[in-house]
Amino acid sequence: MRVAIYIRVSTDIQAEEGFSIEGQRSRLISFAESQDWVIHDFYIDDGYSAKDLKRPGMQRMLGDMENNLFDVVLVYKLDRLTRSVGDLHALLKVFDLHSVKFKSATEIFETTTAMGRFFITLVGAMAEWERGTISERVRFGVEQMVAEGRRPGGVLPYGYTQDGQLIPEEAALIREVRDLYMSGKGYKTVAMTMNRSGKLRRGREWTDATVAYTLENPFYAGIIRIASKTPAGTYINSKRDERVKCIYGKGTHEPIFTQEEYEELKKFMKQKSHGGFSKIREYWFSGVLRCGRCGAAMFGRMTTKRTTTKGIVRSQYYICSNRHHSKTCDLPIFRQVHVEHLVFQYINQIREDMELINKEAKKMLASEGKKKSEIDNVKRELAKIAERREKWQYMFVEGLIGKQEIRKRMAEEDIKEQEVRQRIAQEKKALSGIPRINELVGLVEGWPYFDDQEKKNLILTIFEKIIVNTDLNNVKGVKNKFFDAYIQDISFN
Repeated sequence: MRVAIYIRVSTDIQAEEGFSIEGQRSRLISFAESQDWVIHDFYIDDGYSAKDLKRPGMQRMLGDMENNLFDVVLVYKLDRLTRSVGDLHALLKVFDLHSVKFKSATEIFETTTAMGRFFITLVGAMAEWERGTISERVRFGVEQMVAEGRRPGGVLPYGYTQDGQLIPEEAALIREVRDLYMSGKGYKTVAMTMNRSGKLRRGREWTDATVAYTLENPFYAGIIRIASKTPAGTYINSKRDERVKCIYGKGTHEPIFTQEEYEELKKFMKQKSHGGFSKIREYWFSGVLRCGRCGAAMFGRMTTKRTTTKGIVRSQYYICSNRHHSKTCDLPIFRQVHVEHLVFQYINQIREDMELINKEAKKMLASEGKKKSEIDNVKRELAKIAERREKWQYMFVEGLIGKQEIRKRMAEEDIKEQEVRQRIAQEKKALSGIPRINELVGLVEGWPYFDDQEKKNLILTIFEKIIVNTDLNNVKGVKNKFFDAYIQDISFN
């Protein structure tokens, strides 16, 4: 008779005598030999719980069973196979379907009679009860730790070392992600902005999922959280059911946000999800607008609701993030229509002088051609370096130079190659920074016909940075009028 030997060890009992992989293997081999069974294969799940059947060894065994590769399944104890009564019944039905017998090396079961099936089900129920009891004890201990402000192990999130120490550089990026989101950007746009700026997440690009997780995680506000069980004993997904019960505790780690900032963020996220705030696309200049006094990013907000003869009105405005967060900047708030006016005033000043446009265009074309020519020359230098490398290697092989000499020569070529590649990168960056006059003209002419999303995409595509400023400090609002302000600088992608 061909036998499939199934072995499982969960992480919580690996040290228990007799349940190790080798311990089970040796006992099961001896049992199979005593029955004159031929061992077909070993199916081993090392470090897997018996709470379900989603185990690689188990799935491979079930696949081989369908192909009739063995006649009996042998385990050390029933709970090595499963600790779920439902899974046990499912397995016994599959065994019957493929005429495969089941045998425990340490227990006596007879699965061909009603009494035998009742007995094995009873043992399975006891195993499931034992697993549930252990799970409840562990859960209670974890919840108590969280309530006391102690983190129950696991990998710490981005921004912290595994010793719980704050990483200042990563904390600054997390704050920037928050500022971008609070400016009105969505998760995907925030990720795109961070990646385009080269501000990666430990060498990996941001995604909408990592942005959402970062913003929602209360750990950054000094709060430890763990989902608790409902009275029914099941977990509720907070995204699908707001009745989720969580255990919270104040951690001892250094936070990145204050609790007030975190609550403000959660409120903002909730309002956006329920339509209480303007859509992301209504903030046309978020992501590119900068403060002319401190250089910080300016993010979009909505004014409070005003009731007018036209109904309830809210309008967009931009505020310096340093003024909002730390009160260290006094740049006045700019309405979005004011920023729009200043940007197109800046562009129209160029358009009005066609001679200047033509002159600048010619300069740009000449500059573009010069840059491309310089890049080609530098690339030729790289080819020469490669040729010299081959020459040094040939001389070494022919015995014309020694090890020390070739090492010296190759190190010199490495330094030259690095310098050349840096020059190429600088030239390409300078080339990409040349503003595109035709795009600016098209932006002005097409602006009235674009929808909000198209306007925002065009701003992000054409402009890298728009810096606004004013010589005024205290600005009093005047209906339908703009205060004196100007575009301090504009840089292009």
